[in-house]
Amino acid sequence: MTPNTRRGLPAAAACALLAACMHTPPAAPLEPAATLARFNARTLPGLSGGLPAASAGWDRSQWLSAALQLNPQLGEQRAAVLAAAAAERSAAEHPNPGVELFAEYLTASAQSTAWLYGVSLDFLLRRPAERARARQQAALQAALAQSELAESIWQVRAALRQALLDAVSARDEMALLEALVAERQALVDSDRARVQLGDLARTQMLADELELARARQRRQQSRTRAADAVARLAAAVGVPSTALASASVRWDDWAAIGALQSASSERWRTEALIGRPQITHALREYDLSQLSLQREVARRWPQLHITPAYAWGGDGIREDARGALDTESALGVSFELPLFNRHRGPIAEALARRTAAGEHLKAVQAQIFEQIERAERAWPAVREAWQETGELAALAERRSNAEERALREGASDRAGVLASRIAATEARLAVLAAAYTAEVAYGALEDAYHRPLEGDEAQ
Repeated sequence: MTPNTRRGLPAAAACALLAACMHTPPAAPLEPAATLARFNARTLPGLSGGLPAASAGWDRSQWLSAALQLNPQLGEQRAAVLAAAAAERSAAEHPNPGVELFAEYLTASAQSTAWLYGVSLDFLLRRPAERARARQQAALQAALAQSELAESIWQVRAALRQALLDAVSARDEMALLEALVAERQALVDSDRARVQLGDLARTQMLADELELARARQRRQQSRTRAADAVARLAAAVGVPSTALASASVRWDDWAAIGALQSASSERWRTEALIGRPQITHALREYDLSQLSLQREVARRWPQLHITPAYAWGGDGIREDARGALDTESALGVSFELPLFNRHRGPIAEALARRTAAGEHLKAVQAQIFEQIERAERAWPAVREAWQETGELAALAERRSNAEERALREGASDRAGVLASRIAATEARLAVLAAAYTAEVAYGALEDAYHRPLEGDEAQ
C-alpha cells in the first residue's frame, strides 16, 4: 500500500460518514396559534367527494363523508397507519456495518517508536429468519394501526348519528313544547277568569300555573340539548360550531320507527363476532406475542459479529529486519456465550404474554357477544313500547277531537277542550320520546353489528 493510499483511507471514511448525514428532511415546526387559526377557518363548502351545499340539507352518509375528510382524530389515526407502513420499510433493510478508526503509539525495546493506524468493520450476521420476523412484526404493527383506524371511523360514525338524532329530536320536541306552553298559558288565562267569577278554586289555578312553569322549563332544556347536539355534531365532523350556522340539519323520517328493519341476522352476528375491528386488533396482538415467543426461542442461538480489521504503519520500529511492521490484517468473531442462562426466563415471559393475549381475545369476543345479546333483546322491546305509546296518542287525539265537537255543540266548556288538547300534546311528546328511545336502541344494534342497517349507508 502506498503512502498516498494510506492517507486517503481516513478521508474516504470521513466522506462516507458525511454522505450518510445528507438529505435531512426539512424542519416542520408547529405553532398552536397557527393550528388554532386554521381550525377556526374551517368551513363545510369546498369539500371533495361531490358533496352538495350543506345548506341544502345533507343525509347521514354525506355528513359521514365530510367527517372522513375533516375529523382530526381520523387524521391522527391515518398518520399512525402511515408511520406503521414506514416501519415496514425499515424492517426490510439490512443492518449497516459499524466502522472503527484507530491509532496506536508503539514503543519497541530498542527505544524506537512509531504510530500504527488501522480500520475495522463490524458486520452483524443475524440469526436465521430474523429479518423475516422483523418484517412480519412491522406488518402486524401496521395491521394493528389499520384496525384502530377502522374502529375510530365507526366511533365517529356512531357519534355523528347520535348528534344528528339529538339535534332533530330536540328540534321536533321544541315545536311540540312551544304548542304545549301556548296551550297551558291559555288554560291558566282561563283559570284566572274563572277564579274571578268564583267558578274555580284558586288552588287549581296555582296547580295549572305550576304545570306551565314546568312546560317552560322543559322547553329550555330542549333548547339546551339542541345546542349541545349541534356542538357535538361539529366536533364529530371536525369543524367549529360556527361552520354549521348555514347548514341544514335534516333527518326527516327519524321518528318513523315502523320503517326500520327489525329482523336480526345470524350472518351479521357471526361476522361481528369474528370480524369487528376489536377482534382483529386482539388477533394481531396475539400474533405479535407469538412472534415475540419465536424471537426469544431463536435467541438461544448466538448472533455473530464478524470484525475484519486492517492496520498499517510501524516503519519507525526497528530492532532488526524481522521486527519491522508494515501492514497487518485480522479477522475477529464475537458472540454471546450462554454460560449462565439459555434465555429460559425471557422465553417463559413471552409464553405467558402469548397466553394473556389469547385470553384477551376471548374476553373481547365475550364482550361483543354480550353487546349483541343486549341490543337484540332491547330493540323489540322498545319498538313495542313505541307502538303502544302511539296507540295511546291516537286515543288522546280522538278524545281531543271529541271535546272540540262537544264544545261546538255546547256540551263542553273551553277548559275541558284545553285540557284535552294538552293531553293530546303530551301524548305526542311521549310518542316522540319513545321514538327517540327506539332510535337509540337501533343505533346500539348497529354498534353491536358494526354495520349500518338502514339509510344510504346500508346500500
